[in-house]
Amino acid sequence: NPDHNAIKRFFSMNLSDAKVMLCNCDGTMSLDGTKLAKACGAEGGCTIATSLCRTETGDLAAAMRDARDANQSLLIACTQETSVFDAIAEEIECPSPATVNIRERAGWSDESATSTAKIAALIKQAGDGQTPSRSLALNSDGRCLIYADMGRPNGGADAAIALGQKLNGQLGVTVMIANPTDDLFPTKDCGILATGKIKSAKGHFTHFDLVIDQFGAALPSSRDSLKFETPANDVETSCDILIDLTGDTPLFTGWEKRDGYFRAAGDDINALAAIESEAAQMIGGFEKPIYVNFDENLCAHSRNKIGGCSRCLDVCPAGAIQSLGDHVAIDPAICGGCGLCGAVCPSGAAQTVYPPADGLLTSIANLHDYYNAAGGKAPSLLLHDDSYGAEMIETIARFGRGLPASLLPVSMHAMGRAGHDIMVAAIALGYQQVFVLLNPAKDVENAPLVDQVTLARSMLAGVKADADNRIILVDAVDPDAVAEIFYNSPCKNNAKPAPFSPIGAPRSMTRLAMRGLANANGTAGTVIDLPAGAPYGRVEIDTDNCTICLSCVSACPAGALQDNPDAPQLLFREDACLQCGICVATCPEKVIALVPQFNLADSAMATELIIEDTPFECTSCGKPFGSSKSIERVISKLADHSMFQDSAKTDILKMCEDCRVEAMFEQKDKMMEMRDRPKPRTTDDYLN
Repeated sequence: NPDHNAIKRFFSMNLSDAKVMLCNCDGTMSLDGTKLAKACGAEGGCTIATSLCRTETGDLAAAMRDARDANQSLLIACTQETSVFDAIAEEIECPSPATVNIRERAGWSDESATSTAKIAALIKQAGDGQTPSRSLALNSDGRCLIYADMGRPNGGADAAIALGQKLNGQLGVTVMIANPTDDLFPTKDCGILATGKIKSAKGHFTHFDLVIDQFGAALPSSRDSLKFETPANDVETSCDILIDLTGDTPLFTGWEKRDGYFRAAGDDINALAAIESEAAQMIGGFEKPIYVNFDENLCAHSRNKIGGCSRCLDVCPAGAIQSLGDHVAIDPAICGGCGLCGAVCPSGAAQTVYPPADGLLTSIANLHDYYNAAGGKAPSLLLHDDSYGAEMIETIARFGRGLPASLLPVSMHAMGRAGHDIMVAAIALGYQQVFVLLNPAKDVENAPLVDQVTLARSMLAGVKADADNRIILVDAVDPDAVAEIFYNSPCKNNAKPAPFSPIGAPRSMTRLAMRGLANANGTAGTVIDLPAGAPYGRVEIDTDNCTICLSCVSACPAGALQDNPDAPQLLFREDACLQCGICVATCPEKVIALVPQFNLADSAMATELIIEDTPFECTSCGKPFGSSKSIERVISKLADHSMFQDSAKTDILKMCEDCRVEAMFEQKDKMMEMRDRPKPRTTDDYLN
């Protein structure tokens, strides 16, 4: 695969010994090769061409041979004609060159004359290393079920049969039509024909599990109209590909992200043609990226059947996450890679790895540094996905004003991962503004980001780094309106940045960014109030009524609440608190409350003493076995119980576990005493 090989070289490129070729695309861009070579550090120089994909292919072939012979990398600043470059490379037996897009992202712009620093930064970023992601191997046998319903208007029966005839032979096709009528005529060449209604569906591409009611295969003896076998209910089956033409409610939540599941109206010719083209290729072996790494040991979903954090469950649009008791599970075969779970997970149990958060922030930091080193000033950041966002940027460049010279674009797999941690970190790294370009058609994925912006701005305000238009979610549909937002959203801000090395888990990187901003802007030690539901904060404990039973300690999934094995003490470490609420639900005395806040002081990273008590010593042997408050509370609660009216029974509660057992056996009126067990009756007993 030439594209794959180019990507591998792209990952390992070092511009200090690489050759860079820039194409001004028939003079539509003003490029200065000398300035760009100096700005991006390309010691091999930056050659300026006019039409590498057409009239100057000979020059390109010569450059490929020179790079091969000198064991150099070759980078071409054009992504539109990658297929042409690969074809030339294959013909002359040279490695395919790496490519980078400077035209739509910088060159085609009203501010192209001042975009040299931006172009240089984009070129230099192309040489940065990236860690390849892991993938999941899937194998499809091509078992395709096409589902229609004659009981619904435009239920797709005719379209299902026609599509089945086109796909049959390439795939193993079954056409299943619910509520068939006499208008359904016998046919052939569409694969297996049956009737049935899908009762439930689960699974993923290569393994959809279905339960079908009223199922019956078409009888081969059908003559003028289709006849079916006697229908059966709760029939279990599976398929690799599922095509739904019923027009009914989708069989899966977030169905757009469910690979192998297609939906279309029966009269939508273009959609049916697209499904035919894509489904026909879905047979054989596939590799799907693993979008999320999940560590169940860090998950704060539940403890002891008491619910805690459910943030990832609440935001997952694809239904890829399910509860498994104390933790959740993420099915990588279902996961569509929206990134929302990684954005909202407070513990770092769910971390997006396509790309990893620290890798994304490293790329954002490097692009900022490259831009500044090339002479640029006060850049803003544009986060966009590699589908809708890339198309919007291209449209603005082709038909509108293009991107501003100071707006640096960074592509992500999906915008859901653009959480508060990425936003805060970008401001700390020195970006003036952060624009997040959303797909307006994905309201379910976009909604959680509103709360993420609110949280990020609350945190930035606490370190005097917020301002109007500091972080903007862009969901406009019209390209001109999007460009207008980019060009006319002024942000007056005098906050000082605090660059840092983005290494580690998202939570630790966020603390680094916040503490850096606090120190730079004179707010160190500040406690910042945060909105309800924030993943940072402390617990407020009513120490007058806390008995130090320590049930909260055993339930805390993050170790924020701790005990002292040598004394009856309750300890707390604020920076570890996830605000999951398990301690609140666990506490038998109901004396714990959550306080969302971000504490910038050093004390937040140290363990503090919340409450302590004197040890309660066994009245028999003198061994400490609990806190005085907890034993006294137990005695107080049982004072009116009928079994503890005798003082001797109450005295047992004041003993350790060993002495208590001995005392119970020494008492004559034992609480659990019963009469002798009766002898079993035999046949002789009944006969006599």
